[in-house]
This record gives sequence, C-alpha cells and structure tokens, in this order.
Amino acid sequence: DGSLKSTPPAATPRERKESLGLRRVPGLELFAGMVFLNQNPNHQPLRDSLGDLPQKLARYDLEGLELHDVKDYAIRGDWKLIAENFVDFYHINAVHPELAKFSKVDDHLPYQGLGQYVGFVTAPLTDSGGPGDSHHFNRFERLSSIETSAAFFFQIFPNVSVTIYPHSVYTLMTFPTSEPGRTQERLTLLMAPGAKKSADPSDLYHEKCSNLMRFVTNINEEDVEAIENLQVGLHNARDQGIHGEFLPKYDWPVHRFQNM
Repeated sequence: DGSLKSTPPAATPRERKESLGLRRVPGLELFAGMVFLNQNPNHQPLRDSLGDLPQKLARYDLEGLELHDVKDYAIRGDWKLIAENFVDFYHINAVHPELAKFSKVDDHLPYQGLGQYVGFVTAPLTDSGGPGDSHHFNRFERLSSIETSAAFFFQIFPNVSVTIYPHSVYTLMTFPTSEPGRTQERLTLLMAPGAKKSADPSDLYHEKCSNLMRFVTNINEEDVEAIENLQVGLHNARDQGIHGEFLPKYDWPVHRFQNM
C-alpha cells in the first residue's frame, strides 16, 4: 500500500515513518493486465466507463494472465487513426493475409453493450496452420462453448485496444506525443494461466509463445504501415477538399468510436 515499513533507526526516527511513505494515487485500478490511472481527485470508478465489459469477460481469468513479451512502436500517425484502424475489420483481407485465414471477415459480428468501448467478435476462429491455432495451448478454463473458439476485440475509449483469444490476450496502448501525427504504442502479449500443455517441455512452450508473439507483431506492423499511409492520405484529402463516407455494414464501429 506504499506505507514505509522500516528504516535504520539512526536515519529515520520512528515517529516520522508515517509521513515518509509513498503517497496514495487516486483512481488506480487494474483490468485485463493493465493499470488504469485517473488523476482526477473526484474520479468515477473505472467500472462506470467499462460498463458491462467486465461481465462479458467474467469467464476469463484476466487477473492471472502471464506476461510473455512486450514491443514498442513509434508510429507516424495520429492516435485516433490507430484506434479507428483497430475497430475497422473490413481491411483485414487487403492488409492481413495470414490473419484473414484465422479470423475471417465474414465471421465478424458485433458484440456491443453499454460502456465506453467498441466491441466485436470473430466466431468461430479458423485453425489455419498458424501459431494461434487452438491445439498449441490450453484455453482459459471456464469459457463457454462459443468462447472456446472465438476471438473478442474491444477498443476501450480512448486509447486501449484488447484482443482476446481462447488462450491469450494481447493489448495495444497508444500514447500521443507532443508532436502532432506522432504516437508511441506498446504491444503486450499475455498468456492464459495454465496455457502450457502438460506434455510440452518448457522450451517448446516458450517457442510456441514466441511464434504467437511474432504472429501478432506481424499483424501490428502491417497495421502500422497502413496507418502511416492513411495519415499521408488524409493530409492530401484535406488539401483537395475530399470527404470520406461511412459504409453502414462495416463502419458502425468507427461511427460509435467517433461519437464517444
């Protein structure tokens, strides 16, 4: 809790210990392996923003996730474009050839509820010979029959993206910089508790996790290229007075995000 437990008596009198501990930070909460901080002294609980999202994910042991790897990116694009790219799934076939086999566009469905988030699901996932296939890892233990073969995608407003597979979670956190059109991003891969198959030696399990990390980072690097090209295109479109249009069948997630 940040309180000072002990110090050398000669250096710090006992009566001063209470005043030398770490100060409590208001609005510090955990969700899906991430720390959320609200510095407003009159902050509302995180659950008020998440709405029904914790209930949707109640069968996933998110507090027991095991960190595998982290990768940082410096992106020549605005944080908002990164968020819109995450919730826009109709670009998958054009940009992500390997992901398109595993998480097919035609199997994407809305999974929206009350809360400051955008949600959709791929059901079912398709084993396609890749590192995310179902046989590589044990699943979260308490999943429903649908969840055992589905992927869930949530953009938590404004800058947190969460992808949940039956055996793992990867998160994207974006941080705007002082320079317009430049964003820092962190990708984190976390494995379900007990994801390791009992028959797998530790080095094989680590190799499988590393292969999965390469899979998700490759997806993200394809997205980064698309985002940076889009950033250039938006500047050109603005200069020429060109305006985009929404496609209701596909753009409802972007529309929802823009109206939060």
